[in-house]
Amino acid sequence: MKKHYILVDDDVTNNLICEFTIKKFDEQAEIRVFTNPELALESLKGFSEGNKPIMFLDLNMPTMTGWEFLEYFNTLDPKIKDKFSVYILTSALDNGDMKHFDYPFLKGFLSKPLQTTYLENIVEKG
Repeated sequence: MKKHYILVDDDVTNNLICEFTIKKFDEQAEIRVFTNPELALESLKGFSEGNKPIMFLDLNMPTMTGWEFLEYFNTLDPKIKDKFSVYILTSALDNGDMKHFDYPFLKGFLSKPLQTTYLENIVEKG
């Protein structure tokens, strides 16, 4: 079964790196890229793929931060939000961010750039 990935980051260069890394790890991967977090949230409501998509979310975006995204995401119907495994992928990670780990759908914090070892660990965990 094809794995599905969602990138939510306003940084086009980082998105290209992520796409390249994911395709290197999984040639069959289905990848959706959003540079606008509001559009990403709107699209999630209609997401119906059978396997649990893996979402990589940046924290520092101009129109909506990653934390604001998570706050809104948390208000979605559980039937929607339970479909996703969300990982923070950011260059601005500090220990203070760990206190925000109170979302059950938030699976971890990763430091940019995305690496195949991250993907191996994520897929291994299921």
